[in-house]
Amino acid sequence: MSKAWWLVVVTCALGCGSSSSTKVDAGTTDGKPADSKPIDGPAHVFMDGPPGTTPLKVKNYLSWCTVTVNGGTPSAGAQQLVNVDPGTIDLSATANTGFKLGLWHHTDGDSGSGDPGTVVTGTSSTTVTVGATATCVWVCCPFTDGTGCPTADQCP
Repeated sequence: MSKAWWLVVVTCALGCGSSSSTKVDAGTTDGKPADSKPIDGPAHVFMDGPPGTTPLKVKNYLSWCTVTVNGGTPSAGAQQLVNVDPGTIDLSATANTGFKLGLWHHTDGDSGSGDPGTVVTGTSSTTVTVGATATCVWVCCPFTDGTGCPTADQCP
């Protein structure tokens, strides 16, 4: 057989047979990935993480801190989403240059006005207890004069 015939067969195998001009991911119904939604049931199951884990979102206000979640890699990113086993999760933060340690919010030590954590050698450590539903905490390391952190909740 000629090379041209094989080219037609391969080309058709990759793209023939569809009369639809709109491509839709088989995992979507509304244009959003299906795995970004929990499956409702007796306990929420989140498809992005391993079975039995729960998403923990840790927000780092304007990336003014370097944050470590559950002993993982320190990150100065604005947000980390980590799938964790339910239970007590360790959190720590260090202030980036030009900032100082601030308060954690929605952690075990936050009674409503923020949690300074336990500060040792320039690192603030605290915990959050995660159950079967997604959890969010946030931290802010203010300017060295103590200003700059928001009063509005960053985990609405």
